[in-house]
Amino acid sequence: MRKIYRNFITKEEAKKQFDHREFKYFIKEHENELVSKIIEKLKEDFNFKIKDESYWRVEHRTKGHKWHKDTGSSNGMMWCQVGVSLILQDGNSGGETFYGKEENDKNPIKSDRKIYDLVAHTSDEWHMVTPHQGKRIVFLMFI
Repeated sequence: MRKIYRNFITKEEAKKQFDHREFKYFIKEHENELVSKIIEKLKEDFNFKIKDESYWRVEHRTKGHKWHKDTGSSNGMMWCQVGVSLILQDGNSGGETFYGKEENDKNPIKSDRKIYDLVAHTSDEWHMVTPHQGKRIVFLMFI
């Protein structure tokens, strides 16, 4: 299951997250206004429980992400129930998210997401993000 919540945050709310770049924060240990807002919204459509391992981070990764599920490579994140991403700042090009029925799907579905849209999916969804150019910054959360 996957869902897009349009215009979930404002530009000002996005900028508040920039200082958290490249660090991993466990949800139970670090309060964050955006995390609380996301969790409340997700409760409307997803069934999940915050685990000790559940975390969030802000990422700038130009090489994108290969096909994966949010249970991690080699199933290292089997605790993950829901994955979340939110584009805080767009890049110049690239950075598109695709969903598929399997790894390396030949007919993937491009996500119709835009900056400030919250995208959430259950951890059993195959997805990938294309490489990008520019200063694309993304908020990620794994519950």
